[in-house]
Amino acid sequence: MLEMLRRHQTAYAYVLGFVGVLCFAATLPLTSIALADFSPTFITMIRAVIAGVAACIWLIFSQSSRPTRGEIKPLLVSGLGLVFGFPLAMAIGLQTVPSYHGAVVLGILPLVTAGLSVIVHGYRARLGFWLCAVVGAGLVIVFTLREQEGSVGWADLWLVLAALMASSGYVIAGDLAKRRPGPWVICWSLVLLSPISLIGTVLVWPDFFWVRPEGSLFALLALGLFSMFFGFFAWNTGLALGGIAEVGQVQLLQLFLTLMWGSILLGEVVTLDVWVFASLVALTVYIGRKLA
Repeated sequence: MLEMLRRHQTAYAYVLGFVGVLCFAATLPLTSIALADFSPTFITMIRAVIAGVAACIWLIFSQSSRPTRGEIKPLLVSGLGLVFGFPLAMAIGLQTVPSYHGAVVLGILPLVTAGLSVIVHGYRARLGFWLCAVVGAGLVIVFTLREQEGSVGWADLWLVLAALMASSGYVIAGDLAKRRPGPWVICWSLVLLSPISLIGTVLVWPDFFWVRPEGSLFALLALGLFSMFFGFFAWNTGLALGGIAEVGQVQLLQLFLTLMWGSILLGEVVTLDVWVFASLVALTVYIGRKLA
C-alpha cells in the first residue's frame, strides 16, 4: 500500500513538473505574439502586475507569513532579475528574431544557473562540468552565426543578458527556497516589487489598449498567469514531491516544448538543423548538470 502511494506521488510529481515546464516553454512564443502590438517595457510591467495580483490573492488565502527583515533584500534582488530583468531583455531580443532562435540561445540557461551557483557558493565543480559549459556556449555561438549570416546580432546579446538575469535570480531565490516554500518566494517577490510594476505600467500604458487584437491581449494574460505565476507553483510543488534531482530532469524538455509552442501559436517552421542544435544543447545541459 505504501509502495503504491509512493508510486502515485512520484507520478503526480512528474506531472506537475511537466505542467510547470509546459507553462515556461510558452513564454517566448507568447512574448512574440504580444510584441506585435505592445512594447517590451509594457509587456514586462503588465505581466508583473497580473502575476502580482494573483500572488497577493494566494498570500492572503494561504495566510502566509510575512518575510523577515533579512529576507526582504534577497526577495527584491532575485525579483529584479526574474520579474523585470529577464522578461525585458528577452522581449527586446525577440523583437528581431523568431522564438525558436531565442529558445536555442536560452537553452543553456540551466547550465548558466548551475555555473553561477558554483561560483557564488564556492563549490568545486568537476572539470567535465566546465567543459560542458564551454561546449554549450560554443554551440549557441555557432547557431547564432549560422542564423545571422556570420555575425552575432544585438538580439543575441539581449538574450544572453536575459539568461544571466534569470540565472542570478534563480540562484538567489534558490537560497531562500531552502528555508521557504518556492511559491512563497516568488509571490513575495512579486508583491514587494508591485509598486514598481504598477507605476511602470501606468507610465507606459499604450493608447487604445482595449481595441488591440484579442490574441495579443490573451498573450499578456497568459504571460502573467501561467509563465510568471502558475508555472512556478506547479514546478516547485513537483520538485518538492518528487525530488530536485529526479523531477528536475523534466526541464530538459523545455527547449523542445518551446519549439512546439512556436509551431502551434506562431506557425513557425522549425528546420532540421534547429532541432539538431536544440538536441545538442539539451544533451550538453544534461551531461553538465550530472557533472556539476
